[in-house]
Amino acid sequence: MPNRILFNNNYTLGKMVKNNLIFKNAGLTMDVLHFTCKPTESDTFCQEHCNLNAYPELLRDNGGWYFNSSIAEQTNVWLGGYHSMCQEMCVDKYNYFLDEMIMRKNHLTKAKLAKDGMNLCYFTVPNIDSLTSV
Repeated sequence: MPNRILFNNNYTLGKMVKNNLIFKNAGLTMDVLHFTCKPTESDTFCQEHCNLNAYPELLRDNGGWYFNSSIAEQTNVWLGGYHSMCQEMCVDKYNYFLDEMIMRKNHLTKAKLAKDGMNLCYFTVPNIDSLTSV
């Protein structure tokens, strides 16, 4: 089980699994966009358990996040463009087609980032346990 799970509806999921031991040590956070517009101010469970700002270990030293949570929304919009093409495909063709489209999109994105002088690299979020042990 990961230490943090970022999902746009974690306030509902969190309420459903709050007594489940499997989720005991998993922080169920929401991205900033969904946190500020979906749950209400009066939803104290959401305010206490799903606020991304409650997990400072996910913030970089410069104040930015270690991840771009909005990219999931952007990816859903991009994938939606293939919905009409894919809806009647058999599973093998569907898997092949989307896998190929995603690989091509990633190739184009990496090329554009490199052209724009971006430093393409991989990183890991520090282990939560190593940050809290003294």
